[in-house]
Amino acid sequence: MSAQDDAKKLVDDFEKRTSTFWTTLSRADIAADLRVRIDNPDKINQGETSLCGPADFVRDVAEDNPVEYARAVIELYETGRTRIGTLDLKPCHDLRAHALPVHHQIADGDWIILATLRDDDNWWFDYQSQSNDLAAITMPHTMEKWLKAGGYTDIISDTNIIACKDLPNALRANKLYSKGYKVTLFINAWMLDADHMCDASTFPDHWVALTTAMSIHSINVSNPGALTEDKNSTVEFEVYTWGDHKSVPVGSKPMTDYCFLCNYYGFIACRR
Repeated sequence: MSAQDDAKKLVDDFEKRTSTFWTTLSRADIAADLRVRIDNPDKINQGETSLCGPADFVRDVAEDNPVEYARAVIELYETGRTRIGTLDLKPCHDLRAHALPVHHQIADGDWIILATLRDDDNWWFDYQSQSNDLAAITMPHTMEKWLKAGGYTDIISDTNIIACKDLPNALRANKLYSKGYKVTLFINAWMLDADHMCDASTFPDHWVALTTAMSIHSINVSNPGALTEDKNSTVEFEVYTWGDHKSVPVGSKPMTDYCFLCNYYGFIACRR
């Protein structure tokens, strides 16, 4: 049996039981969500929440260790606590008691693990509702901590939180991806908006996972770290975000190196 088959067996057994610690979520929905995500971890989707950091990390876990992923979600539902690697997770009472609205966009199977991961790490702001954007923020040091606890031993982090990174940084991220590292980009979400991708942002607000190598052409050789505004340059790649793969740039308008760097704040790469 494959690891995916073993994970699905856990889900089959889970679906037959009745014990629950998380009364606001549906056992049947969580079982269905798990089966889809075991087959395709890219379906993990933060929906309307700001849980992009947790989504990226949990996607890594589901991809590399589907049994641990399925067990973690099941244990949270039935016992109210779990462990991923050496990371102990236990949601606060307010989060467990929160009922998602009728027309919520985030699936029950994603909400239980993503929200718990985010809430358990917070020491000041509880994460207890999908509208708690401030409490949902994931900083680079937290991503590094989760990856280390999750069993990733080779972690390279090169990010900024107040200034954009340069093209040499992006080329390094691209090289690591080509060597088999998982690479997460720290960006401003304007990069994913055709109308705003060339607007200069002031801070990062989104994590996306690189799913193809970056094609970067016409780099300013004399000053490769500069915002060159080279009209002939092109930057193209794909990322995982919001439960799907998205092309960058979005739409038909090309993305120059200037546009890319306006919203690029570095990367975290890891492998086991």
